[in-house]
Amino acid sequence: MKRLLLCTACALLWLGTAMSQDCKKTDSSADQQKYMETALQQFTACQLPLDNACRARLAQALEHLYGVKDFGSDSRYMNSTEIGKKVSSDSNWEHLGSATDQDALKKAQSSANCGKAVVAVFSSETGGHVAIILPGPLTVSYGWKVSVPNSASFFTHNPSKSFTGKPLSYSFPGAQGIEIYARKN
Repeated sequence: MKRLLLCTACALLWLGTAMSQDCKKTDSSADQQKYMETALQQFTACQLPLDNACRARLAQALEHLYGVKDFGSDSRYMNSTEIGKKVSSDSNWEHLGSATDQDALKKAQSSANCGKAVVAVFSSETGGHVAIILPGPLTVSYGWKVSVPNSASFFTHNPSKSFTGKPLSYSFPGAQGIEIYARKN
């Protein structure tokens, strides 16, 4: 009987450890980095007002990096405003919380590190902005007073300011009003 209890306890301990392990990936793959650099170069060359091909870069990046096909296809991709509205109302996307919440930011980075699509959304009457959370480490933002995830942003109002591989605080002037969403698998 003791042996059975010991074996059961060991099996439960092993199962609990296996299920609770966090994904430890902290960098984008070489393919992902190359894709983002190319997409960024193409986007920064876009002229204002942006044409549909330039507006599609965000949705195309999410599709290429994470296999997410929620935001259209070659015939028509959603722009950042449409993406923001979709993730906030689509049951395939989980609301992780606000960018003012350190736990939500940690979940966002952990999810991206484990290969999930994660976005930060600022919605406004005039459009808003969506940033992609990329694999990587959390970085202290002294302006936001929290540690923030790694990100990429395609700025539709000023393409030359767009970037990849910088802290989320480079995407938005402050954390207020920014909501974080992760794609459910």
